[in-house]
Amino acid sequence: MVRFGKSLAVAAAAALVFAAGTATAQFYKGKRLTVVINYGAGGPTDVEGRLLAKHLAKHIPGKPTAIVKNRPGAGGIVGTNFMAEVAKPDGLTIAIFTPPTMSQMLGDPGLRADFSQFEWLAGVGQPQVCYLRKDAGGSVTSASGFKAAGMRNTSSHDLRLRLALDLLGAKYTYVTGYRGLSKVAAGVLQNETQYSCGSVPNFRGRVEPTMIKPGIASTTYYYAPVAADGSDQKFADLAGIPTFQEYYAKAKGGKPSGTKWEALKVVNNLSTYMLRGSFAPKGTPAAALADLRAAWAKLPGDAEFVAEYSKAFKAPPKIIQAAGAKKHIEAIKSTDPKIIAFLKEFAAAGKKKK
Repeated sequence: MVRFGKSLAVAAAAALVFAAGTATAQFYKGKRLTVVINYGAGGPTDVEGRLLAKHLAKHIPGKPTAIVKNRPGAGGIVGTNFMAEVAKPDGLTIAIFTPPTMSQMLGDPGLRADFSQFEWLAGVGQPQVCYLRKDAGGSVTSASGFKAAGMRNTSSHDLRLRLALDLLGAKYTYVTGYRGLSKVAAGVLQNETQYSCGSVPNFRGRVEPTMIKPGIASTTYYYAPVAADGSDQKFADLAGIPTFQEYYAKAKGGKPSGTKWEALKVVNNLSTYMLRGSFAPKGTPAAALADLRAAWAKLPGDAEFVAEYSKAFKAPPKIIQAAGAKKHIEAIKSTDPKIIAFLKEFAAAGKKKK
């Protein structure tokens, strides 16, 4: 059951402040905007979230001070439950998350929130890049017995990792339970495991300088979103790294197919088009939402932000606005029930492999 634990008094008071188009510049001036991040400090979600929060605040009328609060745990679920049950809908609390959307799709009992009931502000699209230690024995199709690192069996990271490796016929052992992509990368660096994938901030910031450039590991492929006609939606900043379909064609011949491929497309498209998501609690006043969404809309045209983001992640920001973010979230409920049923069984099988 979804519980949005907000008092009517809080919502009513906030509504009075923003009523009848009250100037929000006056409301936000001198205030703090709490930005909740659902992963720990120093990880890729945190690093990207803090950069986004800093630049977002300067475009909000009244220029509030952005204060980041990390609420990590359970693959992002702890922070999500906080936003649903505790965060006040007063216009002063928003989330910048890696939303655990697969947890909702798969009915994770720990998640007590419905993402469609939040007030969506924006999203940031981003693919994942996969990598393998060179001493593991060549490629993922020729190496035997390597360990593939994950975080949570129901996470989009782990589902994509296992689905792709299974489609390639890889001989691997699935090891899950790492607390964030930074821990995953550290495990591969220390040779606890030999293979995994990471978001662009994780890959550019940790994997590339510590493993790719020193020659410890090499990239395998990245997960490009797949269009309705089956073509890859490629990312120009990842030129030189094959997409999964390109890697598959070279390794196996032809194109991937079957239930696992259909499931991989569902998980990957949802997660890649909106790896990060920003939203406010249900009931946040409309005027506040309008200003927050307008601030997000200004970020792509903010030269200072684009330059800092591009320097940090070696890729330009790919921001989708509120309507697009909500559309991707609503896709959770329109997914083919047969695919959802398959993914539930597949995730459960992964849990048994821990």
